[in-house]
Amino acid sequence: MLTEEFKHIIDYHIAAEKERGKKYTTIYGGAKNAATFLYALQEKGFETLQAITEDAVLSVFVRADGKPRYSRSYKSNISAVFKACIPQDPETVKRILTYFPALRRVRNNIQYLTPEEVTALKHVLSDDYPHLSRRDKAIGILALNTGLRSCDIAGLTLGSIDRERDTVLIRQQQKTNAPLELPLTAAVGNAIYDYLTMERPKTRSEYAFVTAKRPYARLQSSDLGVISGRIMDAAGIRQAYGDRRGFHIFRHRLTMALLGNGVARPVITQILGHISPDSINPYLSADFVHLKELALSVERFPVGEGVFADA
Repeated sequence: MLTEEFKHIIDYHIAAEKERGKKYTTIYGGAKNAATFLYALQEKGFETLQAITEDAVLSVFVRADGKPRYSRSYKSNISAVFKACIPQDPETVKRILTYFPALRRVRNNIQYLTPEEVTALKHVLSDDYPHLSRRDKAIGILALNTGLRSCDIAGLTLGSIDRERDTVLIRQQQKTNAPLELPLTAAVGNAIYDYLTMERPKTRSEYAFVTAKRPYARLQSSDLGVISGRIMDAAGIRQAYGDRRGFHIFRHRLTMALLGNGVARPVITQILGHISPDSINPYLSADFVHLKELALSVERFPVGEGVFADA
């Protein structure tokens, strides 16, 4: 639906970023955002880069009432596409980039598992709790102790588990596609072993976790979401509307535990399979152990009587 010139911008960006080795999701996420941006300009009558004006760009990003229509990350994705195309027409592309408005970074507080919720989870994932399958328990224990993403748990193969070296070796599928080796603790190893030997259907599938019914296909990420919800229902936690119920919150819990115990950030980065150490920054807002150390006393400020009377 785009003009030929606008199509060329998207195609050039994709080719350039592929050559640089960027991740698939990053490349096509940016391309999608840029396509919607260019199409919005095209609908306003601007069909070439030369014709684009500052008012046109601002009308896409900002509503009539002055409130931003899109997020800062949306703008960053589009900027990346245009920056990749600077060699094609430096003067025009740089001019358009100056039209992009400054948008404030908005970051919501990340929900986290409380110590009470973790205790409840550990109870339903233990051998003493009979109302979850061994498969669901093994997956839950694996997620809770390793912080693996759902896609990587679903893609775990029998060959990924090295019982001799007590390690799990995977290639991260959705994010970096980089290899990741994690220790296979006794709790995780025993849970997986119990499932494989006592419950897993007889199948030639190479994947460790399969469906409970024929044709015993590998699990998908969506299946992991159902299993996570089932575990939380069994534990009686996170039942309110809007509560995070996916396994990613287990990943967050592991990060918090490591930060709280003073583990160095590069080590945490390696455990989580991140490429950049900055990737754990969003988790810092819930690192209460160290945040409390930075708290400032209010004793030096005058506070009226009765302010804390009901506290």
